[in-house]
Amino acid sequence: MFYEKTVNSLPHNWLIHHYLVLSIKKHAVNITGRVLDIGCGEKPYKEIIEAYCNEYIGLDHFGTPHGLSEVNVIGDALALPFDKDSFDSVVSFQVMEHVSEPGKYLSEAFRVLRPGGYMLLTTPFMWGEHEQPSDYYRYTRYGLRYLAKRAGFTVVSIEPNTGYWATSVLRFNYWLKRFAKGPLHFLLAPVWLNQYIAILLDNISGPYTIDSSTFTTLLRKPL
Repeated sequence: MFYEKTVNSLPHNWLIHHYLVLSIKKHAVNITGRVLDIGCGEKPYKEIIEAYCNEYIGLDHFGTPHGLSEVNVIGDALALPFDKDSFDSVVSFQVMEHVSEPGKYLSEAFRVLRPGGYMLLTTPFMWGEHEQPSDYYRYTRYGLRYLAKRAGFTVVSIEPNTGYWATSVLRFNYWLKRFAKGPLHFLLAPVWLNQYIAILLDNISGPYTIDSSTFTTLLRKPL
C-alpha cells in the first residue's frame, strides 16, 4: 500500500507522518509568498511548501537535535529576529510542545505575519514525551483555540489527524520499539504492519476524534 513519507518516517511510525503530510498538503494552498518556518528542523515538508511559496525561510536554535543543514536563520521562537509584518505566511510543525511559553510564541508569529496572512500549525495531543527535557505541553483543540485567539488570530480550522486505532497502534509501536535491538529488530519487523490495520479499522469505525495523536490548526491574522 502506498503511503506518504518524510525524512522522519521509520518502519514503526510512518503512519503519523503519512497523516501529517496529507493534512499539510490539504492546507498548503494557503501558505504563499514569503514563508517563515519556526523550528524548521530538517524541513520535512519542504517540497510541499516550496510548491506554493516564493521564499521559504527556516528558523531554529543552535541546540536543535535535528542539525542545522536546513536552517537559514538561527534564532529564538520567543523573540523572532524579524520586523513586524515581514512574512506572508508562517508554518510550524510539531514545535509548540517544546516551547516553554506558547502564548508568547504565538504572539511572535502573529507579529511577524502580515495582515491577512495564514499560520499553519501542527501540535501533538496524545503523544509520548520526546526530546526531553524540552517537552512541556500537549494541546487539545480547545486549548489551541484559546491560545490562538488570545494572540489575536482568527481560527479558521482545527482538525484531528488520526482516529482511535491509529493513535493506539502508534503508542504501542513506540513502546515496542524499545525492545527492537539485535535479532529482535528483524523479528519485530512484521509487527509494524499493524499500521495498515489501523488505517482499515479507522475507516470502518468512522470518525472518533477525541483520541487524536495530533491536530492541524489553520490560523489567519485579521486584515
